[in-house]
Amino acid sequence: MPYNYEKLISEQLNEFLNTLKLINHRKRTVDTYLSSVSECAQWLHDKLDVSINDASVSNLRAFLVYLHTPVSEGGRGLMPRTVNVYNCAIKKYFAYVVRKELTRWDLPTMRIDHTLPHVPSKEDTATLLMGTANPKHRILLKVTYGCALRLSEAISLRFSDISFSRNVIVIRAENSKNRCEETVELPANLKDALLKYFYTCRKGASPEDWLFPGTKPGTHICKGTAERILQKRITELGWGSRGYTFHSLRHAHALHYYLDGADIYQVQIRLRHNGISATTIYVRLAGKLRERRDIANPFDDPAFKG
Repeated sequence: MPYNYEKLISEQLNEFLNTLKLINHRKRTVDTYLSSVSECAQWLHDKLDVSINDASVSNLRAFLVYLHTPVSEGGRGLMPRTVNVYNCAIKKYFAYVVRKELTRWDLPTMRIDHTLPHVPSKEDTATLLMGTANPKHRILLKVTYGCALRLSEAISLRFSDISFSRNVIVIRAENSKNRCEETVELPANLKDALLKYFYTCRKGASPEDWLFPGTKPGTHICKGTAERILQKRITELGWGSRGYTFHSLRHAHALHYYLDGADIYQVQIRLRHNGISATTIYVRLAGKLRERRDIANPFDDPAFKG
């Protein structure tokens, strides 16, 4: 007897949703996991006429391979990191709903090449930011670089998050990757730029209004809009081949801060990393840029001669 696909999706995914809420995952994580499992269930139904609950390990592997297969060959052409998100979502669905553990031997994660990010120099960053014609777009890029913010943090700022008396910007717990309220330094140049932005573009805004409002009333701009703002400016400069993304501004702040003399622990605190391992990437980046002086082998010290 064929299974009822619509009933499965409505009932089982609702159970998955409630479980993810119970775990207290972020809304965007919940949405991503639900979307991933739903897509998997649809593919298994359409291609193999198999219910996701009855899918074999081979069926699930075939779906993950399809995700990574180039579009020209009939796949989705997704990057390994994205395929691994689907992998994680499927494993959680089977653990919490199907009550069947899938191990890394069943669904191994894809290996990821940890390449160094593309980061503009301080001079190029200034050119990128200061030459942006639209004042709203310019302040968005300035805030992101000046405070080393993540994209999600920058677009979700409210005016009340800015404290001129304390010279800080508050990152609310619901927007922080670390799930707690955090503060970042408000540099003097950015303070002046924000005041100018308020009086020329957002005069009359209330404390709880979004710093960067979206086109729909009551919303802030979305990630896609912010990325397009940066890419438009990059195209204007003819830098399309450099591989810069919105996150490059955060990388740029960290690297420039480190090159100006901050130690790696200061960079860790500035970026609000929980562990130092994520911060050491800037040591590697700096190593490629700095002129390294030749250091003698310690055993060649005269004290060891003879």
